[in-house]
Amino acid sequence: MAEETRCVLRLYGAPQGRLAAAVARFAPQWRAEAQWKCRGAETLLAVHADTPSGLKKAAQSLRSSFGADVYGAGDTSLAAAAVQALEAHDRLLACGDAAAGALLEARLEKVPGAEKVYDFGTMSYADAKTGPQIEKRARAKLGGEGDKPEPVRLALARAQAARRIVGTELAVACAERESDHVLVLSAKKGCWLRTVPAADNAALWLLDMIRRAAAGLPQAEGTGFLPAGQASPNTPQDEAKPRPKKKKHPLRVLLAVLLLLALAALGGGWYLTGGDFAALPERLKALRLPEWITLWQAHEPKPGARLI
Repeated sequence: MAEETRCVLRLYGAPQGRLAAAVARFAPQWRAEAQWKCRGAETLLAVHADTPSGLKKAAQSLRSSFGADVYGAGDTSLAAAAVQALEAHDRLLACGDAAAGALLEARLEKVPGAEKVYDFGTMSYADAKTGPQIEKRARAKLGGEGDKPEPVRLALARAQAARRIVGTELAVACAERESDHVLVLSAKKGCWLRTVPAADNAALWLLDMIRRAAAGLPQAEGTGFLPAGQASPNTPQDEAKPRPKKKKHPLRVLLAVLLLLALAALGGGWYLTGGDFAALPERLKALRLPEWITLWQAHEPKPGARLI
């Protein structure tokens, strides 16, 4: 059977401006070339080489250039790649609200093995008992924001509550706004957030965030992160504010410098005289120091002198 000399790599979230530069790095001896097609944030890279070894080296070069942006090859879908990452790293996924559930379930319901890593809402937001518990804990975290809390804060609180109540490693939520969606992915170490325009495919972005988080890969450019200590629904806006700079006190600095100089002079005198500071003038004379250093000795009273 002849070895393959063609392959297709699938990327998501890769900067399109880097594609031409990555292909230009192919070595001439590989005799390889590539063409690509972009659909939103997804890119299909078709690679062809004259020999199987040239194809292998070209594909490895592209994988090295794009790293975590490469989610699969051939006919692999992003949903299948997300499920594979969850299974391979023993991660379970829960959902904190119906908005995120609607984005995921349409993509995952036909993926084999998806039910092993995702509950499709049956143990989280859609469950008659667990769903109200998630909502209650989320709104309790928001404090006094009333019946209409800020959507992003609510989504953040729901994702965190779902992960803790259901007991999964990852949980998602979605804040639907008029012009965009804000996707939230909660993990033990913090939360990732990404704003996706309404015209873009929020479901694919959410699947890509899950895939990367499950595999421990860096998120795509433009995805923000709130560490666990800062990922409180009550503080994300406050944390974004720059901390006030401490006021400087020049007088304190000057006094500290003078104190250090005095201590240094005291230590030097102690070293030269062995603690007998009365012998300091004689010791300085013996050292034959420059005249400007011992100028004060010219005015030293001599024996038998009379002060005027």
